[in-house]
Amino acid sequence: MKDTIMTKNKKAFTLIELLVVVAIIAMLMAVLVPALRRVKQQATGAACLANLKGLSTCWHTYAMDNKERLVYGHSPNPGRYDQNQQYWVSFPQDEQGNYKGNPGDVTLRYEQNGIEKGALFPYVQSYDAYHCPGDKSKVQFADQYPNKPWWNSYSIPGLMNGEATFWSDPKVVNKMSDIVNPGNKIIFLENSDPRGWIMGSWLMNYGSTPSWTDPIAIWHKDRGSLGFADGHAEMHLWVDPSTIENAVYAAGGVKNPTPKAGEKGEDILYMRQAYVPGRR
Repeated sequence: MKDTIMTKNKKAFTLIELLVVVAIIAMLMAVLVPALRRVKQQATGAACLANLKGLSTCWHTYAMDNKERLVYGHSPNPGRYDQNQQYWVSFPQDEQGNYKGNPGDVTLRYEQNGIEKGALFPYVQSYDAYHCPGDKSKVQFADQYPNKPWWNSYSIPGLMNGEATFWSDPKVVNKMSDIVNPGNKIIFLENSDPRGWIMGSWLMNYGSTPSWTDPIAIWHKDRGSLGFADGHAEMHLWVDPSTIENAVYAAGGVKNPTPKAGEKGEDILYMRQAYVPGRR
């Protein structure tokens, strides 16, 4: 009996050995978790980039199929809805076409109905093409409007035949031939909206002292996916802390309309150049 007990004791871990094993596991987790997070960010970034590449190609093809006329780059509400316009996406709606875009009404099905009614959907018949897998709107705006879909992750800038047409902005373009250097002009970017779906277009003040009107959504650490008028897409690095803060506090609007003191304002200068599409 004594020999049996001694044998069992020899097989058991001592407290020191257990602590060493726990410490090793903790060290491995400390190394692996950030690495896995980076892998996930890279994967969602690649999927988002593919989405914008596809949408940008469809946007370009639509224009070529319509005598260079740009698709209407505005997500409308009933107050600004023109049945004669070809919207790139329409408002959330039920199967009968009734508006369901009020924050209390929006559901995934209704938002996808609006996407399906958009002028680009025949070119890319996939709801997934409109959604960035890294989109954090559900978490970011959960306190305001819980359980909303926020499916469409992208906006078209207001000067690309978008929302700025309402106030007859002289720099709005509506034909491909109006765009100067299309490889440098943004037609899609990641956006977020606390109302449950992205309404309107993405806007900024592009004057001599530019300022943010809408924040930029940043879902890939410090990078964002952008689609361009020549059909290509790329991942852009945002460098000013004020830009990142605007993305974090998007539920409350723009925290920093202009760059902070000490910043070079590289992001807003880049966006002004990329936002204004023509010569006018």
